[in-house]
Amino acid sequence: MRIQVDCRNGDPRAFYLGTRQLHVMRVIERASEASVRHFRVKVADGRVFVLSHDLASGDWLLARVHSHYRPSQGRPSGMLA
Repeated sequence: MRIQVDCRNGDPRAFYLGTRQLHVMRVIERASEASVRHFRVKVADGRVFVLSHDLASGDWLLARVHSHYRPSQGRPSGMLA
């Protein structure tokens, strides 16, 4: 899903789901591929989202939604899974 993202120094600071603005409280993880950067971010209500930025087109995509971030449970296999 394409989304609008507000950035500072290349990192997402807020993004929009419909008309609702979600403020990024923390960038948990960053990963890069050839022309795409991925960010796992946590918002104020505890939900975790993976946002992808296509460097060629400039588009931002909502790649994945996690209900909550639980670092003590370990990570699923795969980058930003």
